[in-house]
Amino acid sequence: MEENKSRIGIFVKLMLAVVVLWLVSGWLIVALLDEWADRGTFGDLFGAVNALFSGLAFAALLYTIVLQRDEIRQNREEIVLNRRELSKGAKLQQKAQQVLIQQVEQTHLSAKMNAMRTLVDYYNNQIANPKSSDEVIEKAKQKRKQIIIQIDGLIDGLDNSEAE
Repeated sequence: MEENKSRIGIFVKLMLAVVVLWLVSGWLIVALLDEWADRGTFGDLFGAVNALFSGLAFAALLYTIVLQRDEIRQNREEIVLNRRELSKGAKLQQKAQQVLIQQVEQTHLSAKMNAMRTLVDYYNNQIANPKSSDEVIEKAKQKRKQIIIQIDGLIDGLDNSEAE
């Protein structure tokens, strides 16, 4: 648990560093370039806002994957420990194993759905970005549609008892 808190702290610090760097770059542009035309040209070169949101989306995706991998590892370790503790009663052991396996499967499904949602958000940012080219927007729309179809397939694969 403390390991997750330290990772969250690192993630927050990284995100804060990105935002501070972005703000400092904006301040430097205003301070160093006198003409608005020069500022506009310089800003067009870097696309700072697009880079910021793309970087934040990618960092969030990586962070989500790391957290979900750790959750799955912890669940597997708990399954092993519970198997040892429940070895006395065969029926109780089988039922507990089934429940834990279902939990691992649900965690895996949740991890997959969260990763897909992050990708959809990323493609939405590309589509909404006014600086994106028509080609980039069209590719993002196609990829977003494919992921949404996959999400629908996963949701359709659940029966009502799993959805609760």
